[in-house]
Amino acid sequence: MSPEREIAYRLDPALWIKEVLGVQPRRWQEDFLRAPLGAQIAALTGRQAGKSTTAVWAMSHAAIFEPGSLSVVACPAQRQSAETVRRVREAVLKAGGTFRHDNVFAVELDNGSRVLALPGSDDSVRGLTVDAWIVADEAARLSPDLVAALRPMRAQKPDARLAMLSTAWTRSDPFWKVWGSEDPHWIRIRATADIGIYHPLFLEQERAALGEHAFNREYLGIPGGAQASPFTWELFETAMQIHVPRVPEH
Repeated sequence: MSPEREIAYRLDPALWIKEVLGVQPRRWQEDFLRAPLGAQIAALTGRQAGKSTTAVWAMSHAAIFEPGSLSVVACPAQRQSAETVRRVREAVLKAGGTFRHDNVFAVELDNGSRVLALPGSDDSVRGLTVDAWIVADEAARLSPDLVAALRPMRAQKPDARLAMLSTAWTRSDPFWKVWGSEDPHWIRIRATADIGIYHPLFLEQERAALGEHAFNREYLGIPGGAQASPFTWELFETAMQIHVPRVPEH
């Protein structure tokens, strides 16, 4: 690899994915990968939209191009986090990287970079200092305590990126509290069925099999909850707004 190409790959993870891993990222994945240092990213996706793959690419890129860095991934179960680390291992090997240590829950490259699979509870994750990526995958299913334990990991490393990726679940889970907030410090990325990432026939079959509410949650990013009442969340929110009476026209 020429020094010029190495600089290009270091600066543009999406280019590295295309030319080294041989995969064409979708537009939303490129936006995710190119998020600036220190970014907080919330990605609302449909099922099998590629959210975990995107996190794998991001952590693999950091592991190769940021020697000595640390990335962590938290999922509802540690076996899910371990699967993410396994896929990081595959991507690094494909890119020509080599490992100093390698086990089910962690990899360490010869350049000193590490990627760790965290358990699904906050009891044993506190105290880590992360300078590359903190990834909360299926963040809607994580406990608020675990999410609270992840955030301080970058307190002394302001360039670390924090990413919450999830399909929709409820309007009170940790992910939706971020997604639905007005906090301007979050980059919000949407990758659901309404942006054309699924085949129409597949969506038709899934809608018929799942029913409207589950389909909306799994593929359109609409949280559950409305099916418990004849009143939808949209109707409730409209009813709670203050309406100014219209002045009769003369």
